[in-house]
Amino acid sequence: MKWLNFTITKLTFSLILGILIAYYSAISWEWSCLIFGGLFLLLCIFFWIARKQFIQKIYFGVMALLTMTSLGMVIENFHQEKNHALHYSHVEKRTSVEFRIREVLKSNLYDDRYFAEVIHVNDSAASGKILVHIQKDTTSEALTVDAIVYSEKLPTLVKSALNPTTFDYKAYLEDKYVYEQLFLKSGEFLVAAHAPKTLYGHAASLRNTIHHRLQEYGFKTDELAVIEALLLGQRQQISKELQTNYVNAGAIHILAISGLHVGILLFLLQFLLRPLHRIRYGKGFTLLLILSILWSFAFVSGLSASVVRAVTMFTAIAVATHFRRQTNTLQVLTVSMFFLLLCKPHFLFDVGFQLSYAAVFAIVTLNPLWKKGWNPKSFLGKSIWGLLTVSLSAQLGVLPLSLYYFHQFPGLFFVANLTIVPVLGIILAFGILVIMLAYFQCLPEFLGLMYRFIIEQMNIFVSWIASHEQFVLTDIPMRFWQMIGCYVVLIAFAQYIHLPKGKQLKIALYSILVCQALWFFDRFQHVPTVDSFTVFHQNRHTIVAAQSGTHLQMFHNLDSSATAKNYIIKQQLQQDFIKEITHDSLQNVFKIDDDYLLRIDSLGIYNIPTLQPKYVLLSNSPKVNLDRVLTTLQPSQIIADGSNYRSYVLRWKTAAEKQKIPFHYTGEKGFFVISSESLD
Repeated sequence: MKWLNFTITKLTFSLILGILIAYYSAISWEWSCLIFGGLFLLLCIFFWIARKQFIQKIYFGVMALLTMTSLGMVIENFHQEKNHALHYSHVEKRTSVEFRIREVLKSNLYDDRYFAEVIHVNDSAASGKILVHIQKDTTSEALTVDAIVYSEKLPTLVKSALNPTTFDYKAYLEDKYVYEQLFLKSGEFLVAAHAPKTLYGHAASLRNTIHHRLQEYGFKTDELAVIEALLLGQRQQISKELQTNYVNAGAIHILAISGLHVGILLFLLQFLLRPLHRIRYGKGFTLLLILSILWSFAFVSGLSASVVRAVTMFTAIAVATHFRRQTNTLQVLTVSMFFLLLCKPHFLFDVGFQLSYAAVFAIVTLNPLWKKGWNPKSFLGKSIWGLLTVSLSAQLGVLPLSLYYFHQFPGLFFVANLTIVPVLGIILAFGILVIMLAYFQCLPEFLGLMYRFIIEQMNIFVSWIASHEQFVLTDIPMRFWQMIGCYVVLIAFAQYIHLPKGKQLKIALYSILVCQALWFFDRFQHVPTVDSFTVFHQNRHTIVAAQSGTHLQMFHNLDSSATAKNYIIKQQLQQDFIKEITHDSLQNVFKIDDDYLLRIDSLGIYNIPTLQPKYVLLSNSPKVNLDRVLTTLQPSQIIADGSNYRSYVLRWKTAAEKQKIPFHYTGEKGFFVISSESLD
């Protein structure tokens, strides 16, 4: 594949390697700078030597790639905000915090949520990001971007995932450089009467004005949410039901501004501004105007990874077109990825960023292959076949990632794409006109009604597709090395179809062996080698599991309907190394190898003759004197799960500490595992 031979491709892979090394290793900021400085000095020496050589050696190229790898390490460490001296995490004794709201997030039933930038800690300058939760009540109003807030209540560390295989929200926030969160109620904070406006604040004010103007013209909640997602990049107002419908229909990409949306916008701008080419310097002015509009659009829509990627890519295409350079789409994609990662290395770990690039790379690589197989002559046939192959290519490109992150596949994705994508350009162009007219309060009523009807029908159609639940394949297990193996096969066979030679066929066949090896390696990593007993964290209920080889026996007090919906149990079903799962009611005594676990529930029974348990599990808030329990049973470990009142847990923790017995509360430390190894 010629793309792999491009210099920018090699440099981008080296940059990614450096980011990954710094992300997963403990290389410090100082050492990464030292390594980069040494390699850069050697690179300059090799460059000076290479200038005097007629036949170039490989040494200079290798040194350039190593230098770029070290640059990736430097960039990753530089963007780690904890490495900065002013970061709030370096302040040991905090008494107050002052922060500025930077982004409004989707609220839940109880809290409004925000990303904020710390300005001061203890009245001294500080930096860093925090997640802010403000409890909803009838007296408080939602905060806006740029609002400055002061509080004497302090942020706390974000907790890790409380159960195995569940989404690790802490890791997700850390990829956004957010390490702590702050929970506030009315009366626990003060909002500054006047706060200076930043560009982020002006963009948010513009979006809020558009939102209120559209409300004035009678747009309903769901229609308004879709318009703001399509044209403003804001998905906070989308209801859970509506989002689930778009996910199950395989059309969620329509609600995220991406290359499709920006490409349509670029086409419209080039068409509308073409008359400017007739004046002197008109082409250069047109290019500057187009780039200004594209980046203004990206800024107003919130600068998400997918928007920035798309605008960066089409910026490169627009510039190349202006200078009449032949544009290789793969090169343009690689250039955009390179500069994005230079500026924002953690985009590499953004799911939207990964899916976006995987989809576009797949379309560019696989779509020509479908045309080789069949290329209709009629305009209608070409249009339908083109839409179908583009959709199929994109789905193949993102399928391993989708299964890895979401464990489901929408079987009717092509129906939604064949129907919505052809008219998406009209929807976007019409939407831009409606927004502009609504903003200036001169939107004709018939235009508003017409656009509301279009969006409403699109939502109804997507809902109809999503209602065919039998075509939505769920609970599909896929882990990291399995995903990598799938991409190895996909890339190798795509390369063979492009260049059907004997060598490429061998590589394609070897890729199957590599994929099988990766799957066996993954299975070897995850197949349990020791028996274990797990206490999960579940609010208001108790769930425990005993695993013996590939058999998992789950004990809980959930009814049948709650069992089918329970997230913890569903996650265990997705573990493909588990061959058999059985469900039983909770017991009070569990035998774990040669030891026992006693569960003390709301009945408070614990004094059982001849029973000397090593572990005691407190569940359903038993009204017992823990000091007396500990004196009587003398266990080695106390465990309290999520079914207990928090006030009881605090009292028990104090009693356990008093008698120097380890205490584990699943609401703080997460699930508790007893393995055969720990019993030896």
